[in-house]
Amino acid sequence: MTPIIRDLLLTDLGPAVRLLEECRGLPDTKPADVVQFVNDVSSGAPGVVAIDGDRIVGVVQARAVGDEAWINVVMIDPQCRRQGLGSAMLQRLEDKLLHQGVRKISALLSSSQAGETALINRGFTSTHGLVLYEKLEPIAPTSMRIIDTYGGELLSESLWDSVSGMREEKQIIAGRVVAPLADLETASRVGVKAPATVLLFGPPGTGKTTFAKAIAGRLRWPFIELLPSKLESGDGSMSAELRAAMNDLLQLDHVVVFIDEFDEIASAREQNPSTKGVVNELLKMIPAFRSTTGHLLVCATNFIADIDSAVLRPGRFDLVIPIGPPDLSARLAHWQSTLEPLDQRDTNIEKIAKMTEGYTPGDIELAAQRAAAAAFDRIREGMTPAHITTEDLESAIARTRASVTADIRQRFAEEAERFARV
Repeated sequence: MTPIIRDLLLTDLGPAVRLLEECRGLPDTKPADVVQFVNDVSSGAPGVVAIDGDRIVGVVQARAVGDEAWINVVMIDPQCRRQGLGSAMLQRLEDKLLHQGVRKISALLSSSQAGETALINRGFTSTHGLVLYEKLEPIAPTSMRIIDTYGGELLSESLWDSVSGMREEKQIIAGRVVAPLADLETASRVGVKAPATVLLFGPPGTGKTTFAKAIAGRLRWPFIELLPSKLESGDGSMSAELRAAMNDLLQLDHVVVFIDEFDEIASAREQNPSTKGVVNELLKMIPAFRSTTGHLLVCATNFIADIDSAVLRPGRFDLVIPIGPPDLSARLAHWQSTLEPLDQRDTNIEKIAKMTEGYTPGDIELAAQRAAAAAFDRIREGMTPAHITTEDLESAIARTRASVTADIRQRFAEEAERFARV
């Protein structure tokens, strides 16, 4: 079982102190000041624990003053080390400290003590001797307040790896979007212009939002989604709300701004006159993004032909990338990753993948769960086989309608041919 990482609670004090005492005296472990630890936690100092079953197997705890924080405790059960727990706990602690306005985080360890690898993995750098690990967080407290205002997230780089299949789309996005933004110097030297505006289009459920989040994770930039419904909820007009939001977000040093269902706010003005003000505002704000480094605007729509033609002209969006329904290789990868944790045996995954043309990742997850439910019901009734079979999956697929119909696939192919710009 993978340990659970969560915030340190007052009720965790007893088990946490036991861990600190059990690790006291280990040659590679810095002794913890238990009294100070109890006082700090009782006073509300931030901390994170790793839970394995009913045991606390890891603790990190810090004390924050103003925009600086010191990590006082980094303790991991010796049997649970070298599993990434330290890095995972530090990541959660950093997130808590960021939201408290902390910019600089320090930790004092001697070389080769437990926790050193975790600090290095999280980007801390050391000074001399009694190794002082320090990390200047990339987001200033004033920027963090803006990010919190708009419900922003700091996403993990590992999100990129969770995108199964979609090899061609990943290659385009990695090479044309992520790489130039991550290495501006090299891109500039060879004349590659890093994108500032990207439009993703494709049928519902094909992973456009996941790709936008994965871009932010790879760049280590904050991710902020502006929902059309939220823009409508303000006291002013949608165009005024959009202008205010964009002006705030342009103050950040780095940010990925994502607008899903882009057609709702940028549909063709001749067909939907109510969007005229928003489209005009967009045409003003897009150049601001294109002229300010460190900012990426990613918009997504199911049907790009519905977007106002003025928004789609060259010079508005640097890249227009089709995200189509998973092809056979992508479906195969989706099925493999979905079925891997399930109790299924001798499943003909290639056959299953061929049967599910038009399936999105959500469709695949739904069909897999229906097959698992069938096996579960059979086991409860004392019947065999006591695992998921190919027949269970085929039956589930027969009951699960593909989200991307043949008509939608045809429309996407035509729009990809007409609008793609990569």
